[in-house]
Amino acid sequence: MAKVISISSSPGRGTPKYPVPEGNFIKDFGMEGDGHAGNWHRQVCVFDVSSMDYMSTEERAACEETYSENITTEGIELHTLPVGTKLKIGETVLEITQIGKDFVKDPSLHTPREVIMHKEGVFCIVLKSGKVNMGDGVSIV
Repeated sequence: MAKVISISSSPGRGTPKYPVPEGNFIKDFGMEGDGHAGNWHRQVCVFDVSSMDYMSTEERAACEETYSENITTEGIELHTLPVGTKLKIGETVLEITQIGKDFVKDPSLHTPREVIMHKEGVFCIVLKSGKVNMGDGVSIV
């Protein structure tokens, strides 16, 4: 079964996200206290660790030191799901609005995790408010 393995937040854009014990996700807004929350199509970023399977041990270790996503999952290849897919994660329901994003600077200037996020990170809007904790299940609705 797919599950949440980490929840992360940062107060502003362009700053690293740091693990938090739980996330409060607000309908039509995003994660409470996160700099990317707001009235737009990328309120929440979700990433599955399976996207790092092809990396070397050193690259993977470097990736595990920084976070760009709000919710890290294990057991579901999120980037293979179509836009419009609804996900129940903990108490909240999210809808996938975008998969990956364009680079705004030279990809060689990004960390390995950022490069993967640009290719396989999943962006969502919040359809139903609720809390998310480590260990919560992830399912397609």
